Amino acid sequence: MFIKPKREKPKTKHSKQNMSKPHPEYPEYVRIKQMAQITRDKLSRNYVIEHKKLEFLSWKYVTEHGKEFGYELWWDPCDGWFIYDDEEDVNYTGLMYELYKDCSLMYYAYIQDGLEDGVEVDFYPSGELKSYSIYHKRKNIEIYYEWYEDGKIEKHFDGNRWFHLDEEGYMLKKVERK
Repeated sequence: MFIKPKREKPKTKHSKQNMSKPHPEYPEYVRIKQMAQITRDKLSRNYVIEHKKLEFLSWKYVTEHGKEFGYELWWDPCDGWFIYDDEEDVNYTGLMYELYKDCSLMYYAYIQDGLEDGVEVDFYPSGELKSYSIYHKRKNIEIYYEWYEDGKIEKHFDGNRWFHLDEEGYMLKKVERK
């Protein structure tokens, strides 16, 4: 008769998934919550605009130097990924924008050979900044910020990781770039 040798249960590796969450009264919980608040504050719209020195174009500059999507520009009829200039009969290069019905700015973006290449800035109908991103040929995102209308961070990409937060600042998703 064959007797199986007893195997010890493998020890679980130390990871955040195996750790119990601290009780709200514990000092660790307070420290973690304070750190999260500091990080959230440093990603708030006002802080980022002031400290990251983001630059924005005025409505007047955008409408005078750019072309409006839907009127002067459209998707390339052969390949819907590219922005097409009907007048010039080529993929567009330059500043593109779109307006809300009340003529306030919805967004503007730099386009190179039909693809977003450079800064894209989106606005809420109220005029508040919604998102700020920098693209390279629409494929690679260098930086991305998206805020709720009250200025709290909603999504952020730092070049390596995506962070998605709810309106109270709790992380919904964190994704590493592969």
